Amino acid sequence: MFIAPLPGPHGLYNVSVMPRFLADSARVGWGGSYFTDILGAREGIVDHGHERYCLQRGLHREGRRALGRRTWQEVPIGFSLWRSGDEQRFHWRTGGRSQFLFISPEHVAKVLGHERPLAGVGQDAPLRSPVLEHILDALQADLAQGSPAGPLVGESLIAALIAHLSAPAVPALNAMSAQARDRAIDFIEARFDGPVSLQELADAAGLGIRQFTRAFRNATGRSPHQHLLHRRIEQAKVLIRQGLPLAEVAVQCGFCDQSQLTRTFVRHMGTTPGRFRTGFPR
Repeated sequence: MFIAPLPGPHGLYNVSVMPRFLADSARVGWGGSYFTDILGAREGIVDHGHERYCLQRGLHREGRRALGRRTWQEVPIGFSLWRSGDEQRFHWRTGGRSQFLFISPEHVAKVLGHERPLAGVGQDAPLRSPVLEHILDALQADLAQGSPAGPLVGESLIAALIAHLSAPAVPALNAMSAQARDRAIDFIEARFDGPVSLQELADAAGLGIRQFTRAFRNATGRSPHQHLLHRRIEQAKVLIRQGLPLAEVAVQCGFCDQSQLTRTFVRHMGTTPGRFRTGFPR
């Protein structure tokens, strides 16, 4: 049977029946991570060797058996975490929708500040986790909105997910000096019209990723991506008042197009850029 490789980081896996891709994170470019949401065929064969951690979220009950085995196992809805070096070779039936988040071991080490591996969870019996459900729902929602803050939302959520899965937990260090806070804010000020990564902000502050995300919120009252979006909206208001075309406002404020500017502006200001403009004479 011909098995086709799926796209993704170094190829996600080989599969006998190509699924339909509902979403993926390739355009946003999350550092060290890749997300995809797929609708699989009802039945098929998969050969999956992991080079990265793979958090798999099954959104349907699935029949599964290892290749060469006769016994079928019903796999319930839930999460499984596959580690680098783990392999899946099985035949499935009654398939449906699944989500996969791939994270490199190097990125996990950066977030946690050590190289202790994440423990596998739920390979034999997938677990239900409200925290993981909320994080993956938020990742999917950010992609559906066009990721108006660039990679910051996804990278922040993935850092929180890694921290949640780490065992034992790393002690929380929530302090940030005024100088470190100002360096991060200055970095956003200089780069808000383009993509800003969580790693770049943490480097500017001189902190690790996990410590930075907590400390920045404590120091400013906003998460890094909320601060970035606030800065973009504030600059958009200035340019709209100046009468610039909305397409140009979007480019100068780091939005991918006018449509994304409008959606984000409405969520933050409760009105469209066009209606906002009418209240200010040129």
